[in-house]
Amino acid sequence: MEYSEHDLDNLIRAGEREMRELLQAMEGLKETSGAGESRSGMISAAVGHDGRIRTLKIGPRAMRLESAELAEQVIEAVTAAQDDLDRATRALLPPGENGENGENVDPAAIMRRFEEIQDDLARENGERIGRIQRLRSREYDE
Repeated sequence: MEYSEHDLDNLIRAGEREMRELLQAMEGLKETSGAGESRSGMISAAVGHDGRIRTLKIGPRAMRLESAELAEQVIEAVTAAQDDLDRATRALLPPGENGENGENVDPAAIMRRFEEIQDDLARENGERIGRIQRLRSREYDE
C-alpha cells in the first residue's frame, strides 16, 4: 500500500483529534454532578461525579417531620440527585456504552473504560507513528 505525505499527516491528525476528544470527555465526566429534591421540596441534595453527597439542605419545615418521614425524604432527595447524575453521565458516553437498557451507570467503571480507551488510542498512535517512521525511512533509503 502506497501512502503519500498527505495521508500520513491525516493519520497523525486523526489520532491527535481522537485523543483530544477522549480527554475532553474524561474531564467532562469529572465535572459531572447531580441534583435532586424530596417530593415535598423541603430537602435537596447534590452529588459529585463519584456519587457521593456534596450538599444536603434541610428546610426548616422539614425539621418538624417525624424522624422516619425525615429520613425517607432525605433518601428521596439523594436518590433523585443520583438519578440526575446518572442521566448526565449517560449523556457523555458514546451510544452503546451508556447503559441504555435501564441499568445504572457506574462512574468509576466509566472512568476505567475511558482510561482503557485512552490506553488503546495511545497504543494505536504509537503504532501509527512507527508505521510512518518505517515508511519515511524506506523513502530515504530509496
